[in-house]
Amino acid sequence: MLDRVPGEVNLYIGGLFTLKRKEALKEANITHVLSVLTLPLDKALFEDYQHLAIDIDDDEDADIIQHFPACNAFIRDGLHGGGGVLVHW
Repeated sequence: MLDRVPGEVNLYIGGLFTLKRKEALKEANITHVLSVLTLPLDKALFEDYQHLAIDIDDDEDADIIQHFPACNAFIRDGLHGGGGVLVHW
């Protein structure tokens, strides 16, 4: 089972290894994946999904706010398109 954000939307959060749980992602109807991390990513993990990668350090001085408009639009597109969204770090 994936960690679903409370509410009516199909929005999930998880770590990098959540992407390896293909059957759980399919059951949750995940169509969009938002990655928020600086690690190099294996593109094969994202073949079946719309993907947005935000390259930012997990640091209190990082300006994550500048990425909110793009992230919000990406999440909204996924949810309004009838799919589910996984946000992972």
